[in-house]
Amino acid sequence: MTRAALQLVRSLLLSLAVVAPLRAAPATAPADGTGYVAIALHDVVDSPTQLDEDSVTSDRLVVLLEWLAGNGWTAVSLDDIERAGRGIAPLPPKAVLITVDDGLASLYTRVYPLAMAYRMPVVAAVVGEWMDVPADGTVRYGERTLPRAAFISWEQAREMQASGWVEFASHSQALHTVVQANPQGNLLPAAQNLRWADGRYESTDAFRARISADLARSRERMQAELGRAPRAIVWPYGRYNEDALEMARQTGFAMALTLEPGVADASRPWAIPRFLPTGDPVLATWVDNLRLHDPWPAARRIVAVDTAQLVGRDAADTDARLGVAIERLLALGATHVMLDAGVLSSDGRLQQAWFANAQVPVREDVLGRFAAQMRARAGVEVIVRIPHVAVLARVGDRPHALALYRELAAHVPFEGLVLEDVPSLGTVVADPDDPPWQVARLRESARTAGWPEDDVTALQAFLVAARMRPGMQAYWLAPDGQPLDRASGLTEVTLVPRSLDAPDSVPGVLTRRIGIFLRTPDGMDRADALARTARAFQVAGGTVIGWGPDDTLAGPHAANVRVLAPVLSARRLHQPQGATP
Repeated sequence: MTRAALQLVRSLLLSLAVVAPLRAAPATAPADGTGYVAIALHDVVDSPTQLDEDSVTSDRLVVLLEWLAGNGWTAVSLDDIERAGRGIAPLPPKAVLITVDDGLASLYTRVYPLAMAYRMPVVAAVVGEWMDVPADGTVRYGERTLPRAAFISWEQAREMQASGWVEFASHSQALHTVVQANPQGNLLPAAQNLRWADGRYESTDAFRARISADLARSRERMQAELGRAPRAIVWPYGRYNEDALEMARQTGFAMALTLEPGVADASRPWAIPRFLPTGDPVLATWVDNLRLHDPWPAARRIVAVDTAQLVGRDAADTDARLGVAIERLLALGATHVMLDAGVLSSDGRLQQAWFANAQVPVREDVLGRFAAQMRARAGVEVIVRIPHVAVLARVGDRPHALALYRELAAHVPFEGLVLEDVPSLGTVVADPDDPPWQVARLRESARTAGWPEDDVTALQAFLVAARMRPGMQAYWLAPDGQPLDRASGLTEVTLVPRSLDAPDSVPGVLTRRIGIFLRTPDGMDRADALARTARAFQVAGGTVIGWGPDDTLAGPHAANVRVLAPVLSARRLHQPQGATP
């Protein structure tokens, strides 16, 4: 270890109080020696005044490393993970992969000395385009412009690689950016979204060619500068889709790292989840996340919005309506918004869609815009509702139905999909101990033999969409009368429809995977009844509450907001600032 490394560690350790040995079991992991957890660092700074959302301070990082070293954790390398995945040598019981994204200068000045001091291997992901900027140039980093000196150089990368403690991965050549993803101009991650240009969307073939060319160039540059091509791709912003993943395989990558939460499995190298620390976490938060403790949200408040309400006479009127809806979501304290993806006819067929597709007529291509704006400005997760029965009634067969869901996910950024009229989902009862990532695996391997054909189509439609939006969650809108102690084991959330006149009693043992969906067919005229029913559900222990359709255009200052917000609000944060819509 260099003298600088020793001095850094000594100074940091001297500044720390004694680290209490918090007792923590390792995260739930496969029992065959393939399980581990991964951490995604970005910048390491010396003072809280230098922090941004994704950075951590040096002293708190050292506290973490001290705790890992003193509590039986072993930092592993990609070599270790590859050997475990091939069955050559199992991983230790408490295995952790430490990664650092973006190649900021603190990788060399802070992380590298600590890696040598603690003898912990690190995987560092660099963006080729940024590395190739001249020394006197600048780098556009998110919404900031930084000097080239804010990032490591290729020479420093070679030094770190030669030490044996740092392996370099690709963070793409130039995909750590955003592209215009719809006609209205919303900017979304380049490795997941089709680009809108010259009055049309990029084709799937053009998207694949764009991703393939970028990844091939990244490998070429790293081969030239470091003497070896990277084996791992670290997706910028953690965003990718099945086409991007296929291009990574074809260009020679062997692993892919995401920002989805969960236990990593060496036998699944193409979807390595990682914990992303935000807000310079204290040790207790690090420990909880390493244990993947209590992964379900404390509360969900889901506001259903009729998309048609948001579409005005012209673009300006539509934007004004959207602004009112966003302000209302904030005032209500919603955590999720449920948007209709299409218009149904009186006989229950999908008549028109609110997104670009080749299967049904497009009423207006606005759903992508609405979803992006609500996510960025209201800080909500977007759930899309498009009944598969209505889709099948319109398009006639499963292949066309699945193609529609793929197009939906290709053009609209969303986090959840509603599954309704799918009674077979109730045949698998949720285990309250299952974390979200286990639910996703159960769903992928679900046995559908004996299910009605339409139910099989609904599950397949979800899986098709989820391959375009990895990490997407399923919301089962259960039949009337579904017991509140029988959440579906194949969906993250079960919503049980209730009328406002339903009895206040709530039978069963409630979990954070089941909730009520309160129908408001007369709009929000009965806000008092909605608030009363929601309050009774909360008193009984319920945490998941949805309602709709909401009187969206009534705005944030309507009387019904003053009635509902004190009861239903689940917001802990202020309106997000500086997000790119």
